[in-house]
Amino acid sequence: MYAVTVTAAPTYRELLADSRYRAFWLGQVTSVTGNAISLIALPALILPARGPGAFGLVVAADALAGVLLLLFGGVIADRYSRSAVMAVSDVLSVGGITGFILLAEAGPLWAVMFAACLVGIGGALYNPAHRAAMPQVVRTELLQKANALDSATKRLGSAAGALLGALLVVSVGAKGAFAVDLATFAVSLATLLWLRLPSVRTEATAGGGVRAVLAEAREGIREVRLRPWALVIMIQGTVQVFFLFAPNFTLVPIVSQERWGPQAYGWITAAGSIGMMAGSALAGKISTKRPGLWAMNALLPCTLLPLCLWLPVPLAVWCAVMALSWAGIGIFFVLWFTALQTEFPQEVQGRVFSLESIGNFALQPIAIAVAPLIASSIGYGAFSIGAVIILIASTYGVFLVKGTVTLSSARPVTVARAEA
Repeated sequence: MYAVTVTAAPTYRELLADSRYRAFWLGQVTSVTGNAISLIALPALILPARGPGAFGLVVAADALAGVLLLLFGGVIADRYSRSAVMAVSDVLSVGGITGFILLAEAGPLWAVMFAACLVGIGGALYNPAHRAAMPQVVRTELLQKANALDSATKRLGSAAGALLGALLVVSVGAKGAFAVDLATFAVSLATLLWLRLPSVRTEATAGGGVRAVLAEAREGIREVRLRPWALVIMIQGTVQVFFLFAPNFTLVPIVSQERWGPQAYGWITAAGSIGMMAGSALAGKISTKRPGLWAMNALLPCTLLPLCLWLPVPLAVWCAVMALSWAGIGIFFVLWFTALQTEFPQEVQGRVFSLESIGNFALQPIAIAVAPLIASSIGYGAFSIGAVIILIASTYGVFLVKGTVTLSSARPVTVARAEA
């Protein structure tokens, strides 16, 4: 047995009393809301004018650019001011969205794909810089609550942005929706320029040229390899995304529409968002010396998700499973991100979070593409049972590696920087 206590200190009130964190939080929640608006506006703008083939190419260009540059984005986040890197990310995204507005309907397809690449590159810069910036904004003892609030409110912002995007597309059109998204980037940029985080650059990251950049990328990989518990959980994420979570993005809308119509997917998605918000908020109150054990146990309800694809469960049951599963995922991510932010030196966290994102997203496009083919060829029963087995094995198999239970190394880890 292990003990868990709920503590009132430190508090969310104390966290939000910090004007630096408040600006950081509000600016990024606004940006996430705008991103969700764009997700709704993009198909509404491109599909009627160009058809599904062109839309697929545009989405693929966005995803491919983001995946290819993720590790490079981490190197940039560790070399320069992370608030400045995020601001540059916003500028690139603004350029891409402006390209959508001007070119999506009648411009050359290659130009629209280039605009999508700008958005993907912006995301590759933003994601590692955002996570690595958090320890610079708040004190260590407030990190878990900051990650919890960040995760919960971003999920709320995504849900609100999707709803707002749908309303805008209907009322002012897809281009008008994109214009609102541009306004959200202005809010994000204003907060980041005000925040002005200092660079964490060290002598080891002071050199220039391709060789120096590659050396820094290798250093980030070495930092993770020196902490086997972190490496094995990143590998776990790759396995679970490929065999469970990415396929579900494709199969859930297909199966739910066949059973209950297109509106069912909206209910299932909303249930997941509610669960994610609840789980993230709960994670901010958990105090335990075994966060890894809690994080992995929280993923256990996810084993029910593939079964809903196979078994004829009522829609209400599927929504309940979705809410419970994503609540567990919310708990996992808060504890996991907090562990990475406290275990790794600040000067390498950009690269660490890049590697974490690569593990989650590198194989996602492939999994999304092949999942329907696999499920149709072997049947939903075999597909679901296989996914359950892989999920359980990958969730609890990580405990074979020391440090996974506590999400920390038994001894301080030092890296000889000169070897880079």
